Amino acid sequence: MYRTTTALALSMAALAPIAADANPVTIDVTIAQYQGPAVYLAMYLTDKSGAYQSTVWVAGGSTRYWKHLRTWFDATGGQGADGVTGASVGAGRTLTITPDISAAMIDAGYVLHIDAAAENIGESPNEIQVPLTKAGAGQPIAGNGFITSFQYGL
Repeated sequence: MYRTTTALALSMAALAPIAADANPVTIDVTIAQYQGPAVYLAMYLTDKSGAYQSTVWVAGGSTRYWKHLRTWFDATGGQGADGVTGASVGAGRTLTITPDISAAMIDAGYVLHIDAAAENIGESPNEIQVPLTKAGAGQPIAGNGFITSFQYGL
């Protein structure tokens, strides 16, 4: 409990500059049906030049597997999460989160990325890449690996 509370407090402190003018953004990610361990996900933001900005959420708390979320892990310089983390997501399940994302990032060239991986099954770097726009809100997107459906709402 203490470890989780400490991690959450540190994560929220890291997101404070982003959350200054934040809006809640609902993100739904549905994982495909398959046999095997739960999927780890890393959701992160890049700016219009493609530079890493921040981690939105990491699903999968065991840091030893984070290196398999390759694009995100490399973008963080191998440091891992600077955002909120939670449990990995089982086959056929939907993860719904509502992080605060700065209103200034909407329609400003920022892109939400999702890397996915499952132990002994494979990796799917940058499975989802979607510009954060008002027009894109509520539009379902299919992944090309572990994710069957993704959408966000403003």
